[in-house]
Parts: sequence; C-alpha cells; structure tokens
Amino acid sequence: MTVANPTFEQTLETLRRQVLIGKSYLDLAKGLLNADPAILRQVAPTFFGLTVDGSLELAQMAIARVYDKTKGAVTIRGMLYDAAKRLGSFHNATEQEARDVVFRASLSVMAIQPILDAIRHRRNKWLAHIDPQTVASPTIVAAKANLTVPDLDKAFSETEAIIVELFSRHQGVYGPLEFIGADDYEAALNWIRSAKCLFFENYEKEFGHPLDDTRPRDCSNNLLKI
Repeated sequence: MTVANPTFEQTLETLRRQVLIGKSYLDLAKGLLNADPAILRQVAPTFFGLTVDGSLELAQMAIARVYDKTKGAVTIRGMLYDAAKRLGSFHNATEQEARDVVFRASLSVMAIQPILDAIRHRRNKWLAHIDPQTVASPTIVAAKANLTVPDLDKAFSETEAIIVELFSRHQGVYGPLEFIGADDYEAALNWIRSAKCLFFENYEKEFGHPLDDTRPRDCSNNLLKI
C-alpha cells in the first residue's frame, strides 16, 4: 500500500505543535527552577525535582525530533527544502520575499548547529536509549554534549521564530507559540506559598518563638486566610 506524503501545511502544523510542546516543557522547567526554594525543597522535593528533570528531557527530545536526521523524517530542514520548491504558494509574500524567509531560516539553523549537535548527542547516547559508552564513561559523553538551559532556550527561540514567520508568510497566520494558561503552575505555587506562610504565622502565635525553618518569600503579603 502506498502511503501518501504529508502536505506542506500538514508538515508545518506538525512541526509547530512539536515546538509548542517542547517550548512549554522548557518554560515549565525554567519557572520551577526560579521558584521559591522553601516550596520546592520543603513541600514536595521529589515531585518538583522529577518534574524539572522530566520537563528538560522532554524539551530536548522535542527539539531533537524536529531536527532529526533519520531518512524520511518530518523535520525543520526538510520543511525548508520543500518551502524553497513552492515559493509561489506563499499567500502573504512575493516569491522573492518567500525566498528571503527560507534563506534567513536556513541561516538561523546553521547558527544553532553546535547546540543541535549537543542535543542530538544526548538524544542518541542517553535520552532515546542507554548507550554502553555513556554507562562506561559518562564524563566523556557529557563533555561532548555540554548543554545549558540558555542553550536550549536559544534553540527553541530560533526555531519558534522560523515557524512563526513561515506561518505568517505562507498562511497569513501570526502569533507566538504558547498554550493559554501555560503559566498556571504559578497560581498553584502561590497557594502553596500562602499556606506555608499561614502555617509559620500560626506556629509563632501559638508557641511564641520563630519556627526554625526556611520561610517562604513575601510572607508579609500573604493573602490566604483559612
């Protein structure tokens, strides 16, 4: 049975969704890393620790997926190659403008190639499967795949810019890639912070001395009253 190839619109939408999900995982991890230590380390350190680590791994897998080098895979590079062959299909650009969009996008991919190489190495040596070399010599593999959160952030920022501009020029649809309520975890953290502050307040009223524990930030502005 012959399997039909995806249309350019389907490819663009699939890659948009992958970048959206991966970026959201990264934003969640960054938000938790910057959250109040009195909440993350005292309330549920295992939960929050695993959530951060898992979100960072899933973010790396998402960016590795859209830049995969597996033959036939739907990727950013493949999409740009297809776009260059269909410049006349762009609804919101002349052929020259569309050509410029593809050219700028290709330069962006080249600029983040060292980051993509590190992510791909991590994907192949640990994230997708456990490579024996990683087990035997973890420091050597880590040195070849050095990656920071700002590196990962840059990879997503550049890739998002490519997707957003292509959508804008090809389909006339424009907007940042983000879920509605993507920062709703902040409300949950604030409820935990407020409850902790109230606990400190009640303890000190009852026993007449400070509680020997890390106090959450901004307890003076606590709004929760139970």
